Amino acid sequence: MTNKNIQNRINAKWLNDHIDDPEIRIVDTRTAVDYAKGHIRNSVNIGLKDIVRTQLGLPAMCISQDIFEQVLGSRGIDNGTHVIAYDNFGGVFAARLLWTLEYFGHDRVSIFDGSIKGWIDEGGAFTSEVSTVKKANFSGEVDETRLATKEWILDHLEDDRITFLDVRTASEFTGKTVYGKRGGHIPGAVHVHWLETIDPTTGRFKSGEDLKILYENKGIDASKEVVAYCWMGLRASHSYAILRLLGYQHLRVYDASWAEWGELDTVPIET
Repeated sequence: MTNKNIQNRINAKWLNDHIDDPEIRIVDTRTAVDYAKGHIRNSVNIGLKDIVRTQLGLPAMCISQDIFEQVLGSRGIDNGTHVIAYDNFGGVFAARLLWTLEYFGHDRVSIFDGSIKGWIDEGGAFTSEVSTVKKANFSGEVDETRLATKEWILDHLEDDRITFLDVRTASEFTGKTVYGKRGGHIPGAVHVHWLETIDPTTGRFKSGEDLKILYENKGIDASKEVVAYCWMGLRASHSYAILRLLGYQHLRVYDASWAEWGELDTVPIET
């Protein structure tokens, strides 16, 4: 369940007005190298490598709860902190942090819609000075309703209350482009490429109305549970975040995604 008191999509004016609020932690989800070159004032760095690991040959899998708690605590984030994440890649890395936070039970999280370029264009405070924060204590609680596994999907393939959302490219969806042993998609999946949610002229998310129309036209019903997947869970996290911004409540990410499904001979595939 999302926190109704939190604004999910943050613009430059709001962030500038609240940049010094003590209950807010701005998180730069780019690489440490990019962060060191310059970042939004008062932001700390939590890059992708801090929150994913290769596990059993599967790339970019969610880290363990204890490691995640250490990462957040070392960046001054506790259970009451409102986390605002940003990146420079259309929100993919920020969205991955958002999903990870929600998976570990923290729903006080928003995405800055505009990326680092948008912040600079709006005249926002930009610095290369590393933010100094006091260590905090974060205690997570896994929310299994945010995660889909292979076993869970196999148990729900015939469930008409579930929509499987494939956010990869069209050629990946049809099996023309194959990453792994097999190409195609999970049977019955609906295809909405994650980049369809981005305004190509601004690099920002499309308007809420345009996004709502996009998903409704593809048959993504807010009354159903939506399970997003891609190749390794990153693009899926982006679509998860977009749907969350639109108010969808029942959302999961298939973390292992096609990196797992496409390697198996024992699961069904459509092309």
